[in-house]
Amino acid sequence: MAGVAATVNGITAPVSAVAPDQLTIQIPYETGAGPAVLGVNNNGQVAAYSFQVAPSAPGIFTDQNGGLVPVASGRPGQTLVMSITGEGDTSPVLANGSTPALGTSQSRLPSPRLPVTMTIGGIQAQVVSASIPSGFVGKTQISFKIPLDAAPGVQPVVVTVGGVDSPPANLTVTP
Repeated sequence: MAGVAATVNGITAPVSAVAPDQLTIQIPYETGAGPAVLGVNNNGQVAAYSFQVAPSAPGIFTDQNGGLVPVASGRPGQTLVMSITGEGDTSPVLANGSTPALGTSQSRLPSPRLPVTMTIGGIQAQVVSASIPSGFVGKTQISFKIPLDAAPGVQPVVVTVGGVDSPPANLTVTP
């Protein structure tokens, strides 16, 4: 990452990975919704890219087969954990590129400001908690209960943050 820096609308964007064909950054919380310009400085070579920023754009972390990670199956009534990105602003505010301190109690972890809901197979699932755990930047962990009336088999999981749906991921509901 030596010599690579990024900004979004002039605000420093934390860079977490650099590859020959990809740059992974965190869009700064202060950016706000609307038109934005990504500026990249690669050892003096500067490029810009215009794009739109939405208040939220949830994406579910999945394995290569589209299954939830770390666990892609469970029984009705069971509580599981999954992760998303694109949750938008948090409360309390978390500095860009920062992670909550180790040992922060669950009740004090940053949570999305926008409402988080989810469905499994089209049935509303209970979100037990949604927060950014220690050690992770831009990754929200969701603890949820599989609905008691969820049909067995592979079911689509959709997370909605502030009215915006994620692309679906797969969860196998077992009897």
